[in-house]
Amino acid sequence: MKNIRRIATPALLALAIAGLTACGQDRNDADMAPGVPDTSAADPAAQPPGATDPAFGDSQPTPEEAAALGVLNAINEHEIAAGEQALAKGVTGATADYARLMIDQHTQNRTQTSAFGPDEQAQDAQAQRQKGEQERATLDQLDGEAYRKAYVDAMVKGHTQALEALDQKLIPAATREDVRQHLTTTREHVAQHLEQARALQSGTSGQ
Repeated sequence: MKNIRRIATPALLALAIAGLTACGQDRNDADMAPGVPDTSAADPAAQPPGATDPAFGDSQPTPEEAAALGVLNAINEHEIAAGEQALAKGVTGATADYARLMIDQHTQNRTQTSAFGPDEQAQDAQAQRQKGEQERATLDQLDGEAYRKAYVDAMVKGHTQALEALDQKLIPAATREDVRQHLTTTREHVAQHLEQARALQSGTSGQ
């Protein structure tokens, strides 16, 4: 009987350890049961602006709002392309700094605007895009100081018109509060761009 007890004891210990292991595994499985979300890998930063905002919800833009966002992105695309053109034309100093600023800030705004569902094919958006293409084609015929001056003049004119569009059409078309806030912030940036372009135009910030 002593021999039996000595043999049985390790076997019972092995069974007990196996039971504890299975119990721990059951607890882990329960923690990850279907229907219980795993938030350990959630990355809020990966979500587009507004996607996790309760005000955004599952709402979709109205046709007017989507068209307004499409117009804004057409403006963004033009400012980016015009800035790239200016750098390719060899502008220097403050004008080159301004061109790089336009590329950076309008690229950021385009990314933010795209998260809200713009209609890139809306009639107004297409008209704005064609207008930008024509303006860049006209600028492309110039070089040197003539180009630099024409580029700065175009930035003053373009940002003045962008402010008018935001005030009269784009902001009034916003139906979601987060979109309205985005367009209002965009207006502040456009106003700053206009003042900087005017300073270049007058020569107060160098060339």
